[in-house]
Amino acid sequence: MKTIGLNATGWVIEFLDQYRAWKDYTNFSQTTEQLVDIKKSKTGIPCFVYTDVDAINCCDSPIVAIDCVWEGKHAAFCFQQYRTDKHYIIFANEGHYSRKEMNLPISYTWITYYYFLFNIVKSYNDPWHVCFHHHNEYNFGDPKPLRFVSTVGVPRPPRTYLKDRLLERVNYKNFIFKYTGVDLAMPSDQTDVVKFVDDKFDPYCPRPGLEKYSYSLSNTLPMHMYNQANFNLVVETDIDYRHGFLLSEKTIKCLIAGMPFVIVATPHFLKYLKELGFHTYSELWDERYDDELDCAKRIDKIVDLCNNLDSFDWQANQSALELIGLKNRCNFLNLNRVLSKSFQQFEQAILELNIT
Repeated sequence: MKTIGLNATGWVIEFLDQYRAWKDYTNFSQTTEQLVDIKKSKTGIPCFVYTDVDAINCCDSPIVAIDCVWEGKHAAFCFQQYRTDKHYIIFANEGHYSRKEMNLPISYTWITYYYFLFNIVKSYNDPWHVCFHHHNEYNFGDPKPLRFVSTVGVPRPPRTYLKDRLLERVNYKNFIFKYTGVDLAMPSDQTDVVKFVDDKFDPYCPRPGLEKYSYSLSNTLPMHMYNQANFNLVVETDIDYRHGFLLSEKTIKCLIAGMPFVIVATPHFLKYLKELGFHTYSELWDERYDDELDCAKRIDKIVDLCNNLDSFDWQANQSALELIGLKNRCNFLNLNRVLSKSFQQFEQAILELNIT
């Protein structure tokens, strides 16, 4: 068996530690010979955070690992600055991306690692972490004064377009739409767990008193707010790309809660979510917006769906909605197969590079 060293840094250390546990298990449970083993080593393939362009370009190694675990292909502005005489192993929180759309001048191998998915799962299943002590199950039985809730972070043009279309075209007013900490429809302060000061919005700033848990808005579950609404209008990080699947905490928190959702994201986002074993609502309402490639048209279809869901019979369909929510909560127990695919992809990529 070939052993390869990787001088992991940053979040790639976490990936490699998880790989180590998987590798130890496969070595223990399988009788077939393993072809490759990748271990942490100070003399192995060097690893850099994707923004450290100067250090990457000064490195003498012909193969360089890139820690882009928090990001996806919207970090391409950094990749485009890398030297073209190296090969890069890019660890990123994105699958189903398009090489053609990225159009990078470098030679690279893309390793998909759904960092947010596994980091949040870890937090919510660790009794030493404050997230474990959340009440995190959506209550279908409570009366819902609001049709939907939507909390949106940093302003971006597609998100602003969505905001404008919602405020212009939704025929009802009983919804929460919080944009960069500001309520643009019904007030939410009485149901949110975080109080905002205008122009001081920071989704990743640790909450006072909980700094040691890295507990920020990004991993907060505002269940009191969620339980006021029939569904969650999830606005994902990437919306306007035609290819890609960047799964963030925005969707994952909704899946953990088992709350019904409509997702504003890249095309085929729901399709890729199903590939991870989760369930969506195509048997209850029209999810064909997921197939629309044009960003503005996809947003318009989602706004139309929000209007149509005002007349949806939530009470008559409660059992079906509860079942989907339960299936999504239970699927978190089966995510080892998702991570196994990432590790197999990682090993195959290393073998193909033929590192000596």
